Amino acid sequence: MIAAEHDVASWGSEVAVGASERWTVRSSAVRPTTGRRIDCVDAARGVAVVAMLAANLVNVFFEDIPPVLAHNQGNSLRLFDLPAPVFQLLVGVSLPLFLASRAAAGRSAGEARRDALRRYAWLVLLGIALDSAGRLTLVPQWGVLQTLGLGGMVATLLATASDRTVVAASLALLAVFVTGSSGEVHGGPFAAFAFVPLTLLGLVAGRALVRMPRDAFAVWASRLGAGAFALALVLAAGGVPFNKLHGSSSFVALAAGAAMAVLAATAAAEEAPRGHPRWLLSVGRNALTAWVTLYVFVYYPAWIVVPTWHRLTPTAGVLAVALVTGAICTSTVALGRRGIRVPL
Repeated sequence: MIAAEHDVASWGSEVAVGASERWTVRSSAVRPTTGRRIDCVDAARGVAVVAMLAANLVNVFFEDIPPVLAHNQGNSLRLFDLPAPVFQLLVGVSLPLFLASRAAAGRSAGEARRDALRRYAWLVLLGIALDSAGRLTLVPQWGVLQTLGLGGMVATLLATASDRTVVAASLALLAVFVTGSSGEVHGGPFAAFAFVPLTLLGLVAGRALVRMPRDAFAVWASRLGAGAFALALVLAAGGVPFNKLHGSSSFVALAAGAAMAVLAATAAAEEAPRGHPRWLLSVGRNALTAWVTLYVFVYYPAWIVVPTWHRLTPTAGVLAVALVTGAICTSTVALGRRGIRVPL
């Protein structure tokens, strides 16, 4: 799954489903080009994956995790509950961009969708391999990457449907999983469907990103995010708790609002004179490399080699999380510059 791509200019046609494609903004429309990437998507993905790394490294390094740094705490909403579902929505955002790039490369619409399904299938298999290896078992395991891949496959199957149909499918899934799944979202394929509405909403957002200039998209995303937040509050007021672990509808709506807020902010920042930090864009473009690095160089040593190692105090733990997150991001950027990346 690790691809060595020596011609960086060809990334637009080789990048996986989760990667953003190259486009430029016109006064009234956005037209595909090979000149630049969509920086706001790369930046949003960078924000999400850095937060995902930090959230999971807390579980590795801390002896006693402070509530403010915890996640997956059942009905107790935590800030670190949000990065993974935000990334889930961004996978959907990138799907229309990937399909358009494949069409521009000469693939038919059906072939482009099959390419997308194949990429997502590989993502599921990669996740199974990583999680199964970490548990030293041949029994297939489910986890974050598998949930991302499942959402992408469902979105691909609905890629030719209208926005109204896609939104209706999202609402139907929210109704089915209104109080959450019977198991953990990242614990099995059926439970993972609770997060699929995020990918489907991302599909709608990706279509809007294609047809709108950045400033207009920022306003559109802000309004959609506000609507998602309002739905989350209504559901919570109706007795549906915010539960990331099981993917309750109130939490999924809240996460959708957070993801749209991140996209709106990065779209607005793209129009600013200074734009986005280059390191953040590089991390976002190679987000899966960062995630796999976490497994290979942190999880496996902590889980398998020295599972009983002494965890750290909060002060030392925060420092360790910051340093290791920075090291993973730095190595990810360095590998990307050498054409070594894990395609989504």
